[in-house]
Amino acid sequence: MIDSKLAVFRLGLGVCMLACAGLSGCATPADPSHMAVAAASADTNFPPALHQAMCIRTVSGGEDTNPLWLSKVSNKDFQTALITSMDSAGLSAASGSCKYPVDVNLLGLSQPSIGLDMKVTVHVNYKVYDTAGNPVLLETLNSAYTATVSDAFVAVTRLRLANEGAVRTSISDFFDKLKAASL
Repeated sequence: MIDSKLAVFRLGLGVCMLACAGLSGCATPADPSHMAVAAASADTNFPPALHQAMCIRTVSGGEDTNPLWLSKVSNKDFQTALITSMDSAGLSAASGSCKYPVDVNLLGLSQPSIGLDMKVTVHVNYKVYDTAGNPVLLETLNSAYTATVSDAFVAVTRLRLANEGAVRTSISDFFDKLKAASL
């Protein structure tokens, strides 16, 4: 009798695990177009010296997404989002005329593995230099975004949305620091 109850329990547990796996889906990488700051949000209150004078020199620290685990943000996707945002804000320099190179280090993503509301905090170090190599801005920003069940029912999709929102918020926070920079 105990063996049959144990067998039923194991069968129920297996069905439950399969149902959870089916609902969870596969992790997908962040979409750079969803991480970029929109042109309307990237107003032009930047110091005049930064207009069409900045370029991304390096982006490091990102991770590629493993479809069997959690959504992550790659260096390439972060760089694409940042370049798109800088283009929208009128900050990107023409090829060969960069006066303010930017180095970015994605220090990490603080993200839940399960939950209804997925809050992700991205930790990013931004460094902006002048042509002589002197630092103009050195900032480590911790920016958060929460995706809820109303944003997406599937947990891995919510996590990806939270990653994208956190990076978008980080870029916006970086722009705020640039606007306040004294050059």
